[in-house]
Amino acid sequence: MMLAPFFLLFPVLQEETPPPEVPAPAEEETTEEIVEDPEEEADEEEEEEAEEESPYLAIVGGRVHTVTRGTLPRATVLCKNGRIMKIGSRVRVPEGARVIDAKGHHVYPGLVAVNSSGVVSGSGTGIRDSFDPFSINVDLALAGGITTVQAGNAVAKLTRGSLDGLLTANGPWVTLSYTSTSPGGRRGLRASLDKARDHMRAAREHELDPDPDKGDPPSDKEVDSNHLALLRGEKTARFNASGLKDLLAVCDFLEEYPMKSVVWGGQEAWACAGRLGRTGTSLVISPRAKRQADSRLNRDSGWSIENAAILHAAGIPFAIIPKRASIDRGGIAGRDLLALAMEAAFAIRGGLPQKEALRALTMDAAGILGVSDRVGSLETGKDADIIVCDGDLFDYRTFVQWAVVNGKVVYDKATAPYFAHIRPRESQD
Repeated sequence: MMLAPFFLLFPVLQEETPPPEVPAPAEEETTEEIVEDPEEEADEEEEEEAEEESPYLAIVGGRVHTVTRGTLPRATVLCKNGRIMKIGSRVRVPEGARVIDAKGHHVYPGLVAVNSSGVVSGSGTGIRDSFDPFSINVDLALAGGITTVQAGNAVAKLTRGSLDGLLTANGPWVTLSYTSTSPGGRRGLRASLDKARDHMRAAREHELDPDPDKGDPPSDKEVDSNHLALLRGEKTARFNASGLKDLLAVCDFLEEYPMKSVVWGGQEAWACAGRLGRTGTSLVISPRAKRQADSRLNRDSGWSIENAAILHAAGIPFAIIPKRASIDRGGIAGRDLLALAMEAAFAIRGGLPQKEALRALTMDAAGILGVSDRVGSLETGKDADIIVCDGDLFDYRTFVQWAVVNGKVVYDKATAPYFAHIRPRESQD
């Protein structure tokens, strides 16, 4: 039998002692209802529907971390037909609704992994043909709190046991190479973008020309369609840059060709955070991915544990991912997707506020993937992608007890083959 990672097995040594009460996250607590109309209650028709096959799921009594609207200490999240319907402390639960008793637990939006390997395979609409909804890696990703992943050229939900609602978005970005060590590559990219920009100007002039005999609009046959989409703001550019020289080269580029962008790596981003912030770019970082300082330079360089905190202070949105984007069952703790929250905990150790670390795993990550209108926070109308934890998300002893995707319970620790035996919870039946 394959063993769980060591850091997950550690609580077995203390299974007689429940995890200590974790201090509340460093975010404003509110008793304000997120969405609640005291006069709006489930009518008779809804209750009759609940008796047949309830479309409702209620997560009751937990400490609800909405991400965008503060924290509700003892609240109910009511979901209907895969979406969040109400959030508040006086929400009426329709008769017959499926209920998760979250008293003493923490309720979060599902985590978003902006890069993954081995969880969802394929590309675009083809992921339906290669996705295994019963894969153990899907189970383990859900156990780590992840409900949405980017893989290949697609954004997908971890709809365990089903293909319905799997594909969330397609083609999130266009990868561009613009490094300090490739002047030829830089010239080629700029020439292509200049051609795309000239075409846009010509097309605009043709559109504004009142002459009825102005002829056909300029052809875009010789223009790179992806570069046109980038300049029009229809797609997002992805750059790989970790060192200061490459990061500054990306800044030069974005100052000349403004576009939506995301930079991956960014170990030395703290050294040019102000300039990166002015370009409007986002970053994807791994707080523990180290880069040694260069002793030959007369400036600060290398990795810093304060990187995320400095980026936040500069107003730069970023997502956090571990160095390894796969699920590791080899017993090495803390470097893979199963330890996504642990990776963010190191950014907290470096001075990042805890509520911003949560945003980096949820709302900001969803924004980078272009799906923040659907996932990343607990708000009325958004997809019901929710995790319920038995402690603070950033405590290494915490387990995800339930994961909900599109309003369906897709993971229950009590029946999970890897973790059910560790601090087993009492049945709610």
